Amino acid sequence: MTEQQEPPKTYRGNCHCAAFVYEVTLPEIKEATACNCSICYKKAALWVFPKPTDVKFVEGDPSELANYTFSNKKFAHKFCSTCGVSLMVVGHLTPPKPGEDKLPENGFNVRAFQYGQVDVWNLATKTFNGAAIPPVYQATKFEGPEPKDIEGGQLYTGSCHCGAVTVGLKSKPLDNSFKGLVECNCSICAKYGATWTYPRHAQVTIEGRDNLTVYYLAKKVAGKRFCRICSIPITSEAVVATEERIAQMDPATRAWYETSITITALNLRVIDGLDVNDLTTDRMNGYNIIKPGYVEP
Repeated sequence: MTEQQEPPKTYRGNCHCAAFVYEVTLPEIKEATACNCSICYKKAALWVFPKPTDVKFVEGDPSELANYTFSNKKFAHKFCSTCGVSLMVVGHLTPPKPGEDKLPENGFNVRAFQYGQVDVWNLATKTFNGAAIPPVYQATKFEGPEPKDIEGGQLYTGSCHCGAVTVGLKSKPLDNSFKGLVECNCSICAKYGATWTYPRHAQVTIEGRDNLTVYYLAKKVAGKRFCRICSIPITSEAVVATEERIAQMDPATRAWYETSITITALNLRVIDGLDVNDLTTDRMNGYNIIKPGYVEP
C-alpha cells in the first residue's frame, strides 16, 4: 500500500501595512530553510518553496514589490517599500541553460505568515550554506564618528546589506553573558525577525540616515527604520512628542515612552562578525501584550 499523503494547507501572509496579502498552498509546514548568506541572515528569513501555481496574491500586485538584487543577481529579494517586510525571493539557484524553459524558484518568508499559523520560535530548520556561494560578500566599512564610550565598552560596527546605512555601537561585550537582548513576536518585529538591543542614543552612530524609510505603527509613538534599498531593519525609535501629546497617552503608553525616548533600539543582525544565534536572547510575547492588537488582513 502507498503511504497516504497529508492534505495540503493554505497559509496566508502579508506585509505589515497590508498593501500585499497572499495565500500559498503547501503540505503542512514542519520545517523551513534558514540560509546563512549575507542577506538572509540580516533579515532572519525562513524560506519555504511553493510551486508558482500554488501562490495567489489577494491584495496587491507582486510586480509592484520593491526589488533588491546584488552580486551575481541570481535572485531578486522582494519587499514592501512602505513597511519594509521581506515577503519573497525569486530567481534561479542554477541558471537555466540556453533554450531551457525553467521556471524561477519562489521562496516565501515564513516570518511574514499571519500569527498562529506557524510557530516560528519552535519551527525546525535546515541550513542552506548560501555563504559558500561565491563571490564572498564584502561588508561596507563604518567610517562615521565613534559613539560615546561606556565603562567596559567595545566598538561594534555594521551595516545594512547594500551598505547605504552603516552603524557604530559602543556596548559591553556582546557575548553569551550579555543581558537585555530581545526577540519580540509583535506584529511587526515578528515579520522583521530582529534581535534588539537597547543602548542610549549616545552609544549609537548611524550614518546614511537619508537612506532609511520610517514606518509608523498604529499609535505613531514609534518609528521602525529600514534601508529603503535592501529592506534590512536597522532601528526602532520613539517619536519625540509634545507635552500635550504625552498628557494624552494612556498610562502604559506613557510609561513605555518615558523609557524609550532615551534609547535607540538597534537590530544586532546588522553587526559585522556577530552571530545572534550565539547570544542569550529573551523572547517577548508582544503580539498578545501590546494593545490595541494588530488586525490580520
